Amino acid sequence: MMTADLRTEAERGGLKKRAPHPAALHHPRQREPAPAAQTHTHTTPLLRALNVCVCAHACAVLAKTKFPAHFDEKLDLKKVNMECMMPWVTTEVKKYLGFEDEVLVNYIQSQLDAQAREPVNPKVMQLNLMGFLEKHTSTFMAELWTLLLSAQRHPMGIPEEFIERKREELRQKRAEAAKLEETLRQKRAEVERKMTEERARRAAVEKRAFPEPPTEGRGGGGGGGELSGGVADARAGGERRRDEDRERSRGDRRDGGRDRERDRDRERDRDRDRDRDRRDRDRHDDDSERRERERSRRDDDERRERRGRD
Repeated sequence: MMTADLRTEAERGGLKKRAPHPAALHHPRQREPAPAAQTHTHTTPLLRALNVCVCAHACAVLAKTKFPAHFDEKLDLKKVNMECMMPWVTTEVKKYLGFEDEVLVNYIQSQLDAQAREPVNPKVMQLNLMGFLEKHTSTFMAELWTLLLSAQRHPMGIPEEFIERKREELRQKRAEAAKLEETLRQKRAEVERKMTEERARRAAVEKRAFPEPPTEGRGGGGGGGELSGGVADARAGGERRRDEDRERSRGDRRDGGRDRERDRDRERDRDRDRDRDRRDRDRHDDDSERRERERSRRDDDERRERRGRD
């Protein structure tokens, strides 16, 4: 039985590699690549068929899915300030998922890389995010693409919606500050009004308590008599009110004196109780000491009697 010869034609010497023509070395199609740049890909027919099926399925899904009209507008990510966009992306992802997902946020950021060779396709990006955001993907992508298109039209690369939202926040803050200032102004006016009313009331009370004596006119005695009578009545009323105030203050002092006397009695009772308790403790200690001395004296007497008998 003969064995099979597994050597190649070059090893057997049957085929020799022909040297290329010197002019062909300068032609771009005939130039051989450098050995370091050679790449060898081993793709099986099954893998190629699987790639074809996946591409066909993706194309079919893209053909069946209805995308918004503004997805057809071109986007230049170099004109977009992504530092302003990523906080919005993080907030939206947390809103749709219910928790913060850094992996998904980083994946979306990689999809929006301005240094990529190919421009961003929002339709393909929506299909890529379908496995993460599910039913919320279309809403998220429509809002994201609208903001990106608005950002590329702005000189600073910021969406007009963000700028308008910031302006609205500033307007609300200014309105709240103005409202607070108006409230403080009204409170100050109310306090000043109450202070004015209080001063007027005190002035009226003092005027009633100490009325000014009316000046007598040049004419007649009858009018002067009536004025003098009114002055006397006012003075009598003032004296009566002062007497009542003095009597009231005297009664208050008497009540205060009674309270102080009652407090002193209570303090004396407490001191007396403490002294009695102290004497009882001392007496008890003296009785105990006396009983102890009597007991020791009896014990000494008994011991002496026993020694005498012995």
